[in-house]
Amino acid sequence: MKIQKFVVLFLMACMPIVISCKGDYFDKAVSYQNDGEYEKAIDFYNRAIDENDHVADSEKNVGDIYFLHDQFEYAFSCYERAMEAVSPEAMDTTIKLGSFGDASVRKLAARTLSNIKNKKAQNIIFKKLVEVLNSNDENKIIDALEMMLQFERDLSPIAPNLMALLDSKNIVIKQKTLLILPKVAEDACNDEECFNKIMGYLNQNNEILKTSAIECLGNMQKYAKKALPVLVGIAVNDKLNKEQALNAIGQIGVPSKENAANMYSFLKDKPNEIKIKFLDMFEDLASKDDNTAKEYVPYILMFLKYDDLNVKQKTRAVLTKVGKAAPETIPALIDLLQDNNNEIVSRAIYELGDLGKAASGAVAPLKKIVETTQDKDIKKIASDALQKIR
Repeated sequence: MKIQKFVVLFLMACMPIVISCKGDYFDKAVSYQNDGEYEKAIDFYNRAIDENDHVADSEKNVGDIYFLHDQFEYAFSCYERAMEAVSPEAMDTTIKLGSFGDASVRKLAARTLSNIKNKKAQNIIFKKLVEVLNSNDENKIIDALEMMLQFERDLSPIAPNLMALLDSKNIVIKQKTLLILPKVAEDACNDEECFNKIMGYLNQNNEILKTSAIECLGNMQKYAKKALPVLVGIAVNDKLNKEQALNAIGQIGVPSKENAANMYSFLKDKPNEIKIKFLDMFEDLASKDDNTAKEYVPYILMFLKYDDLNVKQKTRAVLTKVGKAAPETIPALIDLLQDNNNEIVSRAIYELGDLGKAASGAVAPLKKIVETTQDKDIKKIASDALQKIR
């Protein structure tokens, strides 16, 4: 991995050698480094480290030597050890390298900052990042956001500073912020002002911000459930962003139970593929958490009322996967006994029969079916269900 030397030398000029007046090994190492005798410098820095003399400064300076010679992995290993020993200079250097021209170097910088375990060092790093985010240098802000996108650590300590960037007039800063907010999803979605700003981008003519906002909401997953109705509207009405909106809906998952209660009327005039998308989510939930999925059975049952055969078949498949309906679904099942579709009526009868005595409220409507229906199959399964319930 080669980099033009004048670029490296310019960068290294911004990384002053840490010098100390203490420690014979350390002083000799600095002298050798200044004279360009790098092997001797590394040797004496290592001796200083062995003597526990200015360890952080020595590690940082060795890192600079390795970086100058394109040995980036070694360089960042040194910077990491220096930061663990709470070297502000190593932190400044690593943050600065997050803006370096080589993508692999930027990735190493982000990974190295993510690896720091020392709590004191972590706090200083976050403080330095906040200083960058609060600066007037838009390029530095963009570089910092780009680097933080690759972070593998909790960014909640700086969530307010990230959310504040949505007020930037710079489109790129807004876009990068939308991409990084899923790392602080709970904070962003619980902050009503922040959430409303994200939702506002969905109505803008700027397609970059709109698509970034959709992606942001999808990546926030369960925390963005409040956005489901708007995303459904985009999936129905916006051909350009339809697939992305459907993908976001799938990432967010099933709606809250409060919203699920109104789902039948909400989805009634929506395309069947949207209905099936929601059923896919319920099916996925059933495979992960059967008990929670059962709580949604009353709302899943309502999908049987839609006219489309594919939706009905998918609904039956999901109900089968969820298992026996919970007792609280009885009113919904009894309501389905009035449906004009025999398949729906049959399914409701089977479910009621499986509930046994818990479905005693269904005895009267089942008796009526037995007495009045002309369909022999329906009459038989209704009679069987009554036997089970009694």
